[in-house]
Amino acid sequence: MNHQHRQRGFTLIEMMISMFLGLIILVGTVSAYQAISGLREQRDTINTLQNDLLFVHQSMSRAVAMARDIEVTEEGAALTVTPFALPASATPAGCRKSGDSNWTWSVDSSQGVTSLDCNGSQILTLATPGVTSVAFDTSGICSAATTPCVRVTLNYAPCRDLQNCTVRTLRYHLSSRYAGQSEGGADAS
Repeated sequence: MNHQHRQRGFTLIEMMISMFLGLIILVGTVSAYQAISGLREQRDTINTLQNDLLFVHQSMSRAVAMARDIEVTEEGAALTVTPFALPASATPAGCRKSGDSNWTWSVDSSQGVTSLDCNGSQILTLATPGVTSVAFDTSGICSAATTPCVRVTLNYAPCRDLQNCTVRTLRYHLSSRYAGQSEGGADAS
């Protein structure tokens, strides 16, 4: 007599093949997730960097646009902007509300963290990823300018690990709208 039993379920071979296929799918999914997470982190870092660069540029350009005089001190680590008479509401973002006093932009590392300050108020932390250094000078194009002018040099790193990252440099010139001795008028001489 031949007794055959009906089998239900999977055989051992079928179970091993399905586990192997599941493992392949799992490895592929984990790899794709890691790649997407890395891209998301990189995108977030670049967005933060762009926001920092834009904020520094806009804040400084507003201050310099209102400058009667510009002085670079501390070997390029500080910029003093003497504005023409302005209401306190015209003070650049991040600076103390001091309508007619000078605004001093400086790189400060006295608190153990390097930062860009304006009149003693921290504007931006200089670290990686992000803006790593700020320098000011009035040479080059600014030496022949008819209005107060400054060249700002920003070094920035788009990634956390400086060993595998190229620090990039952004230079731009900012110029005052100041037209002369009388407020907003032409120079009398």
